[in-house]
Amino acid sequence: MNRIVKLCDYIFVLRPTLFFPVWTVYAAGYLAFHKFSAAGIKAAAPALDPTALSLLGILTLLMGSGYILNQLCDIETDRRNHKLFLIADRHLSLLAAWTEMILLGGFTLVAGFFYGTAIGILLAIIFLLTGIFYNVAPFAWKGRPLLGLISNALGALLIFTAGWWSQHIEWQLPVWHALPYIFAVAAVYLYTTLLDLDGDAGAKKMTFGVRYGFSATTIAGCLLELGALVSAGWLEDFVIFFPALSAAPFFILAAVTQRLSEVSRAIKLPIVFLALAICLHVWQYLFLLAFVFYFSKWYYRRRFGLNYPNLAAK
Repeated sequence: MNRIVKLCDYIFVLRPTLFFPVWTVYAAGYLAFHKFSAAGIKAAAPALDPTALSLLGILTLLMGSGYILNQLCDIETDRRNHKLFLIADRHLSLLAAWTEMILLGGFTLVAGFFYGTAIGILLAIIFLLTGIFYNVAPFAWKGRPLLGLISNALGALLIFTAGWWSQHIEWQLPVWHALPYIFAVAAVYLYTTLLDLDGDAGAKKMTFGVRYGFSATTIAGCLLELGALVSAGWLEDFVIFFPALSAAPFFILAAVTQRLSEVSRAIKLPIVFLALAICLHVWQYLFLLAFVFYFSKWYYRRRFGLNYPNLAAK
């Protein structure tokens, strides 16, 4: 059994719990196409069709490759922040991690072009933005306050567009209807920079939280969340409107109380609300979320004795 658990290191170095927001925003783009595009069916969308599902699989592996790259570039800060120890603490060798990252990235970038030139270029831009520019020097946007924010916001736009483009290539409408998702992802990203303040500052990583401080970051994140709520209402996108409405009080509470526990809660709950909203349209998604969640709990408990993931606030 221990050997099987250790083999799972190669799965969990992809950070599967981070796939939740990727899958959710992608599915939102798919649903938005069916509701807002003239080329859509103008009705309740069916479950993701085979093309959308296979492209989602490619996108998932591509993002996993980027998450490995992130850990390879963040070894020292991950040690300081006591997290993501699979590579930082050498449970997985650097050679194995680099090999897995390159193979997955290369395969998915080539596979993307089988869906068409536009999709292939879109996936390449996603990898450049969220993988290379975000992590690798001299760019390393994750260590720059505004560029880190912009890269996460653009990542949301591109992933939403991938969901839309799995059905039909359009240019203006996906950008327009991605607005609430861009605001929501940016809001959550800002709050995540507050969880690692000490470690990031010690490693001279100038995130938004380190540069502007706890108070300003909670207020900026709260305003972005309200931007998600207002834009969702304006665009009549009820897939995200009601989750944003439910999450808003947690962002306001974090900005008012200035407590890290409230920040942690505001990070975790919005994606849960939005994922559940997607499940109302694609009920099979609930089983995927539950499988990944409980498989992850089993792995981290057996491998490291940790209760992770969980929805409890710090």
